[in-house]
Amino acid sequence: MENSLAVIVVTWLAMSIRMSIPLLFPSLGGLLAQKAGIYNFGLEGMMLCGAYFGYYGSYRTGNPWIGLLMGMAAGGLLGFILAFTSIKLRVSQLVIGLGISIFALGLTGFLFRGIGISTTSPAATLFQKIDFGLLKEIPVLGEILFTHDWMVYAGFALVILIAWFFYRTTSGLNFRAVGENPQVADTVGINVELYRFLAVIVSGVLASLGGAFLSLTQTAYFTENLTAGRGWIAISAIILGKFNPWGVLLACLLFGAADAFQMQIQVMSLGIPYQFLLMIPYILAMLAMVGVVGKVRSPAAMGKPYVKH
Repeated sequence: MENSLAVIVVTWLAMSIRMSIPLLFPSLGGLLAQKAGIYNFGLEGMMLCGAYFGYYGSYRTGNPWIGLLMGMAAGGLLGFILAFTSIKLRVSQLVIGLGISIFALGLTGFLFRGIGISTTSPAATLFQKIDFGLLKEIPVLGEILFTHDWMVYAGFALVILIAWFFYRTTSGLNFRAVGENPQVADTVGINVELYRFLAVIVSGVLASLGGAFLSLTQTAYFTENLTAGRGWIAISAIILGKFNPWGVLLACLLFGAADAFQMQIQVMSLGIPYQFLLMIPYILAMLAMVGVVGKVRSPAAMGKPYVKH
């Protein structure tokens, strides 16, 4: 009994890490955009396009790297559309972001059916897990830490890189200034539009990585609405993480643990309706939001279009 419980706990911890990654990439992407003063409500759509084009590219070529590049290109293009319409045309960031997510849901569904799939999709070529040799044989820690593919470790490395960029570089200081007070930033010679454009485009690319992770490491398949609202949970993770890369990481691990928990409960066949179990990560996100709304300070100029005088 004790051995069975230990196996369940270790498996859950390993799954928690894996399930945090499709949230971590879009959360970091959304954080970049919001630090520069732009709401990215299109994260869900960018993830979906990353998932579909990642799957399609890998399926057609047999090379997951080509699929990954196709997914990133799709996410970057949607990021550019959001940047151009919200920064240049000053269209509502909320409206454009929601429009991108709705458009992506319809587009990926249409293209997926266009392949000629009626029941199940053909499998794409997946990224393989890294072989750590003897490290993965370490009791407990081996399975938890050394049984993942490269995208898992890239996600954690990205947290370190973004934290270093924000708080240890001049460009990072300029980046945050653009989101806090663009008028002052412009006065001292910082190109506000350029920083915001780059932030939103990179945000789209990172969000697409979250979607591509699902289709290129987890499932090998694409289904309509594969991301299942993870883009919206990513927005919650940014707020719960108090707009800090390390806080965002902890929030994503929390949501990933909840997702892994509901998956394990389903496998254990305890008689609980699976629909209820699927609700767990979203209920947790709502409860977390209720607990932090009004207590978290967002970038002062977030969501406000900048007009140069």
